[in-house]
Amino acid sequence: MNKIALLNELSNHSFVMIRPSMVAGVGVFAIRDIPEGCRDMFSKPDRNDQWITISKIEMESLPEHARILIENYCLFDEEKYYVPDYGFKKIDVSLLLNHSDSPNVVSIQEGDYFEAIRDIKRGEELFIDYGQIVEGE
Repeated sequence: MNKIALLNELSNHSFVMIRPSMVAGVGVFAIRDIPEGCRDMFSKPDRNDQWITISKIEMESLPEHARILIENYCLFDEEKYYVPDYGFKKIDVSLLLNHSDSPNVVSIQEGDYFEAIRDIKRGEELFIDYGQIVEGE
């Protein structure tokens, strides 16, 4: 991305930031109004990034600090966790979305995109229903 594209991105396509959440730890908050249907809140998917599955049995052999990262920031089902292949040296802000039974954001294409399902006001926390994207939950 060149400087002109970066300035355009910052001016016209920046919607969220992380900050302390009253719900749990940190959360994702709107820094400007986000219209219903918006899918531009987070980075576009990078086709080079992959998800590696780690079984719950494999998790037991990891040190506590690694388990904490995976348990707090990764999707899972009854048998395995889905961990980004780049680990946690960089992090997608969407991994910090907190859960709500009344979400204002939904996952599209297994988390490739997220869409606002209603207008979200500046300062409002963004939420997703984990049960809609985690099998068996």
